Amino acid sequence: MADLEEKKSRIFEIDKLFETSREIWDDSQKAIELNKEKALLQKKLEDIEQLNSLVADMQAAHDLEDWEDLDEVDAKAHVLYEKLEDSTLMNGRFDNHSALVSIHAGAGGVDAQDFAAMLMSMYQAFCKNYDFDFKLLHISSGEEAGLKSASFEISGENAYGHLKEEAGVHRLIRLSPFNNSNTRETSFALVEVLPTNLHSSFDFEDIKEDDLKWDFFMSSGKGGQSVNTTYSAVRVTHIPTGISVSCQNERNQLQNKQQALKYLHDKLAALELKKQKDMETELKGVHQSIEWGSQIRSYTLHPYKLVKDHRSGWESSEPMRVLENGDILPIIWSLKRIKK
Repeated sequence: MADLEEKKSRIFEIDKLFETSREIWDDSQKAIELNKEKALLQKKLEDIEQLNSLVADMQAAHDLEDWEDLDEVDAKAHVLYEKLEDSTLMNGRFDNHSALVSIHAGAGGVDAQDFAAMLMSMYQAFCKNYDFDFKLLHISSGEEAGLKSASFEISGENAYGHLKEEAGVHRLIRLSPFNNSNTRETSFALVEVLPTNLHSSFDFEDIKEDDLKWDFFMSSGKGGQSVNTTYSAVRVTHIPTGISVSCQNERNQLQNKQQALKYLHDKLAALELKKQKDMETELKGVHQSIEWGSQIRSYTLHPYKLVKDHRSGWESSEPMRVLENGDILPIIWSLKRIKK
């Protein structure tokens, strides 16, 4: 009940801010974030009120000894209760932000590049299955197959809260389809995940033009081929930190420059926030070696089939269900429950 009143109070506060604070209307990003927060609170309120209604229906069915109806309502209440319980695990400072995800092929040559492409497909399937929006920002294709690197934004309810558990080195063990001997190969890929629209002591004004190196190139498609004849794709590198961001998804160079700057700011802001001790668990490391022994999860397709998360111990004998269907939610919840 206290949680219910707390959510109602916060919605009231947000409404008052829009009514009385001119600063909100001058800061479009802040207005977007507040509207997003309000929508999430309203959805949780609806779920809580629906659960209360189902509990009342269960009591009525019990009093009437309508056991068939009781079983049906009980099943609905159980599903909703689990949903609400899971939502309490999304309590990180940035969990309700969108997620900026980057994938980098590591050791393993063309097999690693193919694995990186498999991981991107996995996240696309996850988004499709769970109503998240997927926006490709940049892709650097491999010469023979797969991709060298890719960046994309995933948005939706608690997008970063879900995807932050994916940050780290992923390992694939399989018979290689890219050599005549069909030997067993081990490949690695690094997944980086950061929240977007971060506010920190690092602001846009702190990014000096002299500290930026710009590169312009044609957008690349499958096999590294150019998909247009203009240099609309951009890569910006922040020279002091070495952090770079590429963007090719927008229609023209100017829009890609604006997007690249936005995501560069997010990365630099995350770097600044990470210096705060309490942010270490909220902001996963941007830099990590892609090598043997550092993996967070392994996908084994040969000599047996197994996917195992090395942090929570969660495992399944259906690795392709995870890779092809994007069925990563059970892994995410296994990690959140051990951290609770």
